[in-house]
Amino acid sequence: MRCSPSQKNPRVAVMIAALLIFGGIAYAIPIFCNANGIAIGGAVFQLVTVAAVVAAVFLAVRYQMTHFVYLIRPRSDIDETGMETALAGNIGTLNAAHLPADMLDFVVIRSQGNRAGAAECVLSIADLAAVIPVEKIGTDKKRIRERYQADGYVYYDYTVTLGLDNALALVFIDGNRYAGIFIEPDEAMRAYFLGLGKTKKLG
Repeated sequence: MRCSPSQKNPRVAVMIAALLIFGGIAYAIPIFCNANGIAIGGAVFQLVTVAAVVAAVFLAVRYQMTHFVYLIRPRSDIDETGMETALAGNIGTLNAAHLPADMLDFVVIRSQGNRAGAAECVLSIADLAAVIPVEKIGTDKKRIRERYQADGYVYYDYTVTLGLDNALALVFIDGNRYAGIFIEPDEAMRAYFLGLGKTKKLG
């Protein structure tokens, strides 16, 4: 099973353009003032210009140039005999979702621009502890961290839509801690995770 989310917030391009225009205006103000004999310090305007350009570049790289592919695939360390047994009842209708959880990995591949992607996350579906529907990603990230941080918790945001309000948090047991993985799956992948019987609500 494969899913590659796309940017769903049309305001991202507008925000980037606005920041660049704002930075250009901030850069031009001291030049204009000095050309007209108005004494004005340029340091503050230079700082504002740099901040605006850095923010624009961050938004462009993070939300326009960064791409993720989510995969649910057979684990590479499953021996062929075990795989053949698991596949026996699924001939003709096979996809990874038909396999037992202990034979599957969840993988996130990240790429930027035209560069080839690399796997950043490889976790066994068998280690999935909770599936949490997320409505407000900023607020819910904090609430999920508060729930699991006593036992050790890190999180990774693999969403691409700025201001996303319909994500999915996958909480895996990762060694001696929990790992929260935030994704924006398509309907098929969302249904798969919600159908595993590990869905938990924030409350």
